[in-house]
Amino acid sequence: MLRTKLPVATTLAVVATLGLTAGCGSDGGGGSAEGDSKGGAAVGRALAKLPMKPSEKPTPEPTDEPTDEPTGAPTGNPLVSEDVKMGNCGWDSSNMPYAEVKISNSSSTKQDYTIFVGFVDKDDEVVTTGMSSDASVAGNGSKTVTVKGLEADAAKKAKTCKITLATKTDALD
Repeated sequence: MLRTKLPVATTLAVVATLGLTAGCGSDGGGGSAEGDSKGGAAVGRALAKLPMKPSEKPTPEPTDEPTDEPTGAPTGNPLVSEDVKMGNCGWDSSNMPYAEVKISNSSSTKQDYTIFVGFVDKDDEVVTTGMSSDASVAGNGSKTVTVKGLEADAAKKAKTCKITLATKTDALD
C-alpha cells in the first residue's frame, strides 16, 4: 500500500472539515448547527489531536551574504518596454489630459504596442488614466502616439504623466 504524507495545511483543512461535519446536527435533526453545543467542542478536540511537528526540516541559519549570483544587470520597470519614452503632457481644448509617447521599435520586425498612462497630481495620486492599444511600429522604426485621459481634468490637477504599462508584441499583420 502506497502512503503519502499530506502537508500540514491540508491535514488541518481535512480535520477541521471532518470536525465541523461531525458536530453539526448531532441531535439527528439534520445539518443545522443551531442549538448544537457539541460543534465547537468537536472541532477543538480534533485540532488538539493534530501532529505538531513541522513537515519539513528547517532551513539553515541565515547568512550575511547571498548564496546566488545575479544573472544580469538590473533594468527599470519590467512592465514598461524600453522602447517607450514619455514625451510632452498637457490638456486639450476640452480639458482632457493627454501624453505624447515616443516609441522606438528596437526589433527588426513590426511590433504592436499597448500603452497605459497615469495622469497624477502633485501628491502622486492618480487623477485619471489613459490607454493606447493601436500603436503599430515598423521594424527599427519610430512613432509618436497621443494617449488621452479617460476623464476630463477641468481643475488641471494632473501635474505629471507616467507610463505605467507598455508592452510590445509581434504585429499580427
